Amino acid sequence: GMLFHITATHDNLSCGGVQARKSGIDISTPEYQAESTRWMEGNDKVKVVAAYMNQPSHRIFIVVEADTFDDLNTFTNRWKDSGSCDVQPVGDGIATRHAKGVWGK
Repeated sequence: GMLFHITATHDNLSCGGVQARKSGIDISTPEYQAESTRWMEGNDKVKVVAAYMNQPSHRIFIVVEADTFDDLNTFTNRWKDSGSCDVQPVGDGIATRHAKGVWGK
């Protein structure tokens, strides 16, 4: 598959966590966390390689592996619905260095 770096950004008005808190939901519960971050486990078509969150900036950084752009496009719907979503194809520089036999040299 191909690797993609996703930067998903929303604001305080479209933030699911803010909306939940304002409606009286305790977002610190394991139940809320399990549901709101389930996407981190990927699905049968998209593997999440890394996920980093910057809650104060309402920004998420994700690296995923997918075989088709259609699968990637569907996977990003949750972020496109609440803000912007920048997707860039990337390569694994560390894996390349290992594969070329120059790691540690």
